[in-house]
Amino acid sequence: MNIQKLVPLAKHTYFKLGGVADLFVEVKTKEELVDAVRYAIDAKLPYLVLGGGSNVLVSDNGFRGLVIKNKTSAVKIKGFAGARAKGKLDLKEAIVEAESGVTVNYLIRYTLDEGLAGLEDMLGLPGTVGGAVYNNSHHLDKLFADHIIEVEVIGTDGQLKKYTNAECQFAYDYSIFHKTKETIHSASFQLKRRDKAALWEVATAAVKRRSSTQPLGLPSSGCMFKNITLADRMRLGVPTASAGYLIDKAGLKGLRVGGAVVSDVHANFIINDGSASSRDVSNLVEDIKQKIKEKFGVSLVEEVIKIGAN
Repeated sequence: MNIQKLVPLAKHTYFKLGGVADLFVEVKTKEELVDAVRYAIDAKLPYLVLGGGSNVLVSDNGFRGLVIKNKTSAVKIKGFAGARAKGKLDLKEAIVEAESGVTVNYLIRYTLDEGLAGLEDMLGLPGTVGGAVYNNSHHLDKLFADHIIEVEVIGTDGQLKKYTNAECQFAYDYSIFHKTKETIHSASFQLKRRDKAALWEVATAAVKRRSSTQPLGLPSSGCMFKNITLADRMRLGVPTASAGYLIDKAGLKGLRVGGAVVSDVHANFIINDGSASSRDVSNLVEDIKQKIKEKFGVSLVEEVIKIGAN
């Protein structure tokens, strides 16, 4: 393993923020990922597996331990299901396995090119498969876990283990891995055969919708807060559970702390204007939470995961 010392993490995150990691290693294969995790366990080092760097806010103080940059990239079809009729095999479903370092966009484009349906609505979603499984990423009413049948992980003892979909305890912005702290290695998806052109049409529409409603191309980590609860939505009588809706209605677009600012395009996005620190973002988050609590009586819950301590 080529372990580096004192590596800045800002360039490895969507926010372009964060201090240095004491130790840093990039892995490109399953074997390298397993070896790196086992190395950290054996050395009793705190470790963090970092994928695309979306949905995280790394402290200005960095990370005291080993950061494992996950660049695993294998995607494959590992099985088919269908029926034989008139001497021909009619393949109706396929099982696709993707390693956790694969970008969500690459996985989805792969399935589209194979004419496999199920993930097309999520084209344009940032990050990697590992992060999307960990947080059960979503777009509108579609959840990343909807078509997952199996997840392979590296346990905190360094051993490989497999979970079924049910065992993963998927929920909105949640999986059991929030509790177990196991490292996601790969996920398998069961997808149905569909017309490629029709699938690409749906996927393209999803990208256009995202492009028109989100501040793409700017340093941001995606939606900062989770949707509000159904109880709060019913109490307030608002048309959506989106936290961004309340932030917008509170007049907080453009609210700024240092170099961190609430997006004018989507109020649930915080932008780094190029001069922000992680502390700026954290302070802006607390300011937003306080104002929303005062105006609507709603306690916003952060979706972005904080790494390290300021």
